[in-house]
Amino acid sequence: MLRQVYILKDGNIIYEKNFGRNLTFENFQSIYEEIKIQASYGFFDDFGTSYFFKYQILYTIDKDLGVTFMFIIGLNDDLEQVKFELKKLKKEFVESFGDSLDNLDLTLLEILNPIVESIHKNIKTKISLVGFSGVGKTTITNLIRAEEIPSVHIPTITGKVSTIKIGKLYFHLWDFAGQEQFSYLWNDFIYGSDAVLIITDSRLENVEKSRYFVELIKDQCPNAHSAVIGNKQDLHEALSLEKIEAIMGLRTYPMIAIDPNNREKMITIIAEILDMNMEASPLLKPIFERDRLIQLARKSLEEGEIEESVNLFEQISHICLDIGDHALYREFNEKAERLRRYIKN
Repeated sequence: MLRQVYILKDGNIIYEKNFGRNLTFENFQSIYEEIKIQASYGFFDDFGTSYFFKYQILYTIDKDLGVTFMFIIGLNDDLEQVKFELKKLKKEFVESFGDSLDNLDLTLLEILNPIVESIHKNIKTKISLVGFSGVGKTTITNLIRAEEIPSVHIPTITGKVSTIKIGKLYFHLWDFAGQEQFSYLWNDFIYGSDAVLIITDSRLENVEKSRYFVELIKDQCPNAHSAVIGNKQDLHEALSLEKIEAIMGLRTYPMIAIDPNNREKMITIIAEILDMNMEASPLLKPIFERDRLIQLARKSLEEGEIEESVNLFEQISHICLDIGDHALYREFNEKAERLRRYIKN
């Protein structure tokens, strides 16, 4: 997934577009200093690469103009494809602004936005839904695409690739056949995924069986963002999220995919797993409001404002419950309860 785009002139950022959450200024400066060192020693010709945690940084420099073009992408992205797109952005920039850089009105660089958004689409962020037959993968696919929800399970034969849109951004959603006779295809299908969602039907037998996909992810796409969707939470025999998380070892989100009202929750889950930027869609605002409140809560605790901290923890837990992040809901709800008991004592 293309996460961030930077264009720098003589070390100063003149254009920036964020599809994922921003790097801190300190982290970006550290990356840029490394790039300058590599460039000064001639460690690359047309393109250079660097790494930061789960991200790759691909860059190219126009030495005559003193301009650096930089993409921050995932570790699973196809470098040759990304190089082609970065070269395209550089060509567009040089043709449009190369003769006027000294007196460039930076607001004019907004004309690059449609090009950059098309590049994001071309790099093809891949989201894979995996799970055994009958757990609700196709229902979840249709839920995300806002299609009619099927009331009868119709087995997917080999797999289906759909294009979904979150805000202005496009993603490729892969729904694999869950029947075990097609398991020989799963390795190839899951390879190169940016995010993998393991779908279970929340019953003990299926959850334990679905641990197979955790190992498949480790083998075929270890750098992918991954989580579990505990579907069919309305079943009488459905396990609690705590038990599913304990068995699977991954963060688990509850879901009842046959309810069309859960579409926004499902899209929010995908956006959070991909660590997307709020600019991509208004549906992501609760995630960023939660993160803002977490920062305020930490500050209030440091300053000894216990009652304010309780209030903030309660707000955070309510937001987490609304977006389906029950792990964080429990964490902040318990923090609020502990602080209440502290105040009473």
